[in-house]
Amino acid sequence: MGKRKDTTITTLKKRLWKIFSIYIRMRDCLETTGTVDHGLCCTCKQDYPIGKLQAGHFIPGREDSILFDPACVHAQCYRCNVQRSGEWVKYFRFMEKKYDREFIFNLMEKSEAKCKITPEWIETTAAYYLEKIEEMEVVNV
Repeated sequence: MGKRKDTTITTLKKRLWKIFSIYIRMRDCLETTGTVDHGLCCTCKQDYPIGKLQAGHFIPGREDSILFDPACVHAQCYRCNVQRSGEWVKYFRFMEKKYDREFIFNLMEKSEAKCKITPEWIETTAAYYLEKIEEMEVVNV
């Protein structure tokens, strides 16, 4: 019996998450400090090396409709994202300042929509974010 190729949606989403997380952290580091080496946590505003930041969701639950939505995910430190359950009130204030309340409510609605992620969508999205990561690396040189 041949070796089974591991291409389940769960596995593909995990691979995409690694790429997407790098993109989010690099994007926010560049936005907050001008470099991809370190950046500010969106909730506590402390400066961390990129490796100590996580891609934290504004809306919890990891619903497919918003899982890879860059407007719903921002750089957060481990303390805020995990130990303090996302610091939701501070995250809301951050989102309100960055976007606006109507945008936030639209994201909340979007989070309730049913969405089916396909392997093709994952492949296309991964390629898109890999390209964006390369562009940010060039900008940072």
